[in-house]
Amino acid sequence: MSLNKEAYIRYTTIDSCICNQRKPYPSMNDLIYACEEKLGKSFTISTIQKDIKAMKEDEALGFMAPIKFSKSQNGYFYTDKEYTIRTVPLNEEEVNALVAATDLLTTFAGERVSENFNAAVDKIFASVKETYGKASGKRTIVQTENPPKQRGFELFEIFFKAAKEKIPVCFLHFSYKKRLFNSIIFHPYLLKEFQNKWYVIGFSESHKSVRTFGIDRIMDPLILNKEFYLKRGFDPDKHFKDVYGVYPLSDKKIKIEFRVTDMLANYLESQPLHESQKVDYYHEDGYLSLSVELIPSLELLNQFYMLSEQLVITKPLWLREETIKRLKMAIRNEKYI
Repeated sequence: MSLNKEAYIRYTTIDSCICNQRKPYPSMNDLIYACEEKLGKSFTISTIQKDIKAMKEDEALGFMAPIKFSKSQNGYFYTDKEYTIRTVPLNEEEVNALVAATDLLTTFAGERVSENFNAAVDKIFASVKETYGKASGKRTIVQTENPPKQRGFELFEIFFKAAKEKIPVCFLHFSYKKRLFNSIIFHPYLLKEFQNKWYVIGFSESHKSVRTFGIDRIMDPLILNKEFYLKRGFDPDKHFKDVYGVYPLSDKKIKIEFRVTDMLANYLESQPLHESQKVDYYHEDGYLSLSVELIPSLELLNQFYMLSEQLVITKPLWLREETIKRLKMAIRNEKYI
């Protein structure tokens, strides 16, 4: 469950009261009054007691505040006089940067990320806004893509935990092509997002190799009590450095050459397909001959197919033929739709 912003404001209010050197050892009544003044509503002793307990003991909240009650002073104090849940003081320029960064961070929260991430964003957002306020006349100036919720994303955290703690998992995987379910024993290494879809990469005992599975096709994952297998020499950064996408068609990097129209050339020069992309030749008509050095992948084939109106593959021949084959299939399918 995401952290309640109102609760977080109460936490910071309690923290301010305890840290107030002019009025040390605030009583329960002092804390209730301060919270009511801050939020404009009434609170019970039980609510504030629960807040103090959460600040002291809730590991997910992360404060682990050293709060104690002094019977002699009839009030609360920190055993560590330097402790506070607030961040270090910031200058005006840093505050403005932090508020802007918080606004940007909140645009990435939502259904495309985990609940723990959303809770962290809520915590940062509430703290910054409560401390530094909101600019008047504020309007939205950043609007990110909000993709539809992906089926299977509720499994994200179980695979994140399994990959982080090196725990094997078994699950059912549905093949779109074969229309069949397969039982897989899997050793997850990495979670990767590509074009708003999530994939898990790891060692499949069934395939006896490192494989990629879309989490939208995974069902009923179960944590296994068995030894984790980490393939020797596997490096996720190197594994995908020379791959566009997540489904490589081979393990050998090749040079792929293609010619693009002047219109597409502008886009690809400003946003290259891959860091290896380079211009091989400038044509007089504005066309460009480009090349990349990549391991061929299913996603690269799809990308070339989508751009085929303005792009022609010149080498290797088999990749050009594969793109032409797809175009012919599209024409043939047109008859049946």
